[in-house]
Amino acid sequence: MLNFLDKTLANPEYLPAQNHTLPGGVRLEVIGTGILRVRPAQRGDRRVIISCGVHGNETAPMEIVDLLLNEIEQGQLIVRNELLFIIGNPPAVNAESRFVEENLNRLFSGKHANSAALEASRARLLEEVVTDFYHEGDEPRLHYDLHTAIRGSQIEKFAVYPFLHSRNWSSEQLGFLEACGIEAALFSSQPSGTFSYFTSHGFDSDSFTIELGKVRKFGENQMSSFIKMIEGLKRVITGQESFEDSHQRIKLFSVVEEVIKRTDAFKLHVEADAKNFTEFKAGAILASDKGYEYRTQKDGERFVFPISNVPCGQRAMLVIAPTEI
Repeated sequence: MLNFLDKTLANPEYLPAQNHTLPGGVRLEVIGTGILRVRPAQRGDRRVIISCGVHGNETAPMEIVDLLLNEIEQGQLIVRNELLFIIGNPPAVNAESRFVEENLNRLFSGKHANSAALEASRARLLEEVVTDFYHEGDEPRLHYDLHTAIRGSQIEKFAVYPFLHSRNWSSEQLGFLEACGIEAALFSSQPSGTFSYFTSHGFDSDSFTIELGKVRKFGENQMSSFIKMIEGLKRVITGQESFEDSHQRIKLFSVVEEVIKRTDAFKLHVEADAKNFTEFKAGAILASDKGYEYRTQKDGERFVFPISNVPCGQRAMLVIAPTEI
């Protein structure tokens, strides 16, 4: 067997290109460490990227990808779409760290040009690989970037919809996410350096950053809690997902403030054990900095992704509120 995850982590800096053809004609092409192209026996109807490990300590998504690839190799999953699997930051995975030098998920859409970190070269390479993959055909494009969160969450499984500019959101994709057990979707309000924004804006892909729970070490994840997500990805891989307009219960939020750390005086005013989606009354102070503070403007505002130890100029928290679309 290819054992793609094991080989990637055993060769975090470099893995030679190699090809394998499965009995049914599916081709596995290792492009580099953590980058695997899967070609169906006959050309597929969609181009799909499934990425994980963009943050090295988020292990559950890597275990999900490992499970999917094992079933593909064993012939239990019939591949009918063009696939690209990515393990984003193998050195950080081995270090059991979110990143080695800089957050990889802030370096896409060319932002790597302003960084000398190890992750900058990785972002550049992934952009090149994705560009080649998407430009190879004109099939509809999908990207599911799988993550787990540092903090616990009152809404455990949620997706971030990258800023769409003039494009319309996809009710079919929201329906798919709901079927995968995703309880909420956050609509971003501006461009960013995330992997999903890069694929969405650059290639008109239906792309999402998908949060599946809390960060845990390898072997500590309860894989049974990801069954709906795994089954949804299997339907995409086998071409059985119809993407119907069926979302009904998924909660929708819009970003009302992207809180940026401006100086080293920055401070978060939320408890260390407070969970994502904690709700506040109007007037609650959530963050302060030199010459700046953010107080909630309305009842019902919440936060996600609070983290204070980021470089100045980077996002330290998102403030969100319920929305209707």
